[in-house]
Amino acid sequence: MSDTTRRIMNFRFDRYGETERKLEQLAAKGLFLKDCGSFLWTFKKGVPQKLKYTVTYFSEGSVFNPGITANQQTYFDYAKVAGWNFVTQSNQMQIFCNEADNPVPFETDEKEKLENIKRCMKKSFLPSVIVMILVFIFNLVVQFNSFQLSPIDFLSNPNRLLPALMILAVVIYDMYSLLNYFAWCKRSEKSIALYGVCAKRTNAARRIVDTVFMCFILCSSGYILFYLAIETSWFGFVLTIAQIPILMMVFRSSIKYLKKKKASAEKNKVISFAVLIVADFTYLALLMAFIMQFGFSTSDDSDYRTVDWQLTKTESHEFRLYSDEIPLTCEDLYGPINYDYYSYESETDSTFFVSKSVYRQDSLPAKDSPPEIDYEIIEPQFDFVYRLARKELLEIPVWRDNTSFEPMDNKTFGTVEAYQRYYGDTPTGEYTLFFKDRIMILDMEEPLIPKQISIIKEKLYK
Repeated sequence: MSDTTRRIMNFRFDRYGETERKLEQLAAKGLFLKDCGSFLWTFKKGVPQKLKYTVTYFSEGSVFNPGITANQQTYFDYAKVAGWNFVTQSNQMQIFCNEADNPVPFETDEKEKLENIKRCMKKSFLPSVIVMILVFIFNLVVQFNSFQLSPIDFLSNPNRLLPALMILAVVIYDMYSLLNYFAWCKRSEKSIALYGVCAKRTNAARRIVDTVFMCFILCSSGYILFYLAIETSWFGFVLTIAQIPILMMVFRSSIKYLKKKKASAEKNKVISFAVLIVADFTYLALLMAFIMQFGFSTSDDSDYRTVDWQLTKTESHEFRLYSDEIPLTCEDLYGPINYDYYSYESETDSTFFVSKSVYRQDSLPAKDSPPEIDYEIIEPQFDFVYRLARKELLEIPVWRDNTSFEPMDNKTFGTVEAYQRYYGDTPTGEYTLFFKDRIMILDMEEPLIPKQISIIKEKLYK
């Protein structure tokens, strides 16, 4: 059995008092701090003991330092003389413990302590948060470009929407952390002027924000992992969850390598952050290139059969013929069709913004192939999503020359707005229909006749 254990410690620079009390409670249970990381802190198991802990800040301390500086060692020696034993450090934060019941604190000037915290934050917290904000804003720009290409596809797909919302949440949270830090400094300055001590506790709003943020990130991450594991290929799953661990591994490897080379802290910091930014850009570029080249194959749990279809005298290809249930079929519109090679496919993506269902009935490529149909049903949950969908659907791509949308009589389909696509002066079988609570896009081979319109209303308006 291991003699160590790890625990999540939600440390904040302005909560050092809470951290001290938590460490003292754990020591009384036989868990003694050994090492501290970003979130996971390592504790050694032992005989319960009453210890006092103190959290201090020393501006020369840094994860980028090749080793403990001379001034740091002097600081540690001074603490030891006062009865405080060094436990561990993380950047500018040092943690000491003392076995005495009422030890004498070796930091007594609260004003100097506040100024020391400010110096430390300028050296580590502020630069790292600003860099993180810039990196995630770049990710947001990439996501926004994807959103602009197809707003409805983006908003209806949880695998695309939730990561973007998580990135946005991180940016907002980090910006809030910056504002909260400056507010805490102001509160501490006033508190020192009145009571002689730094502000000990954060306000209730910060605790609420922390709780909401962590719950959102954890729930969103869990949903995305579940969605990817069920709906997409294993490669899409791995690519999505691997980005942050890979970037952190690259970042830490750079720091570790430069420390071995005895590079200065400033040089290590500049190079490591530059490596992190370049690695992030490179990862996103490679990911986008892969998606454009191969796409993300989805897991296929639909029933299908495969046929080897002869395309030419010398060339054949294997096709999958699906048998999904779709609400409207070619047989409904055209009557019985003597054809054994139809593929019936349905696919639905849904989020709290919008639901999009796509239905297709395809035949195999041949000169005398029977009719096909392709239609979509979009159900926006908010007015602004409805307006986005309308704008996207009525926008004619530049590559579709000589085409236009012509308005139709709303009585035909019972719509609030309806359009038929024309190629020049010739009507096509493409319709965009706007109802009060949904939008339908019909792609037929020929313009519909009244009887077919009645069938569509019966089949799709349920």
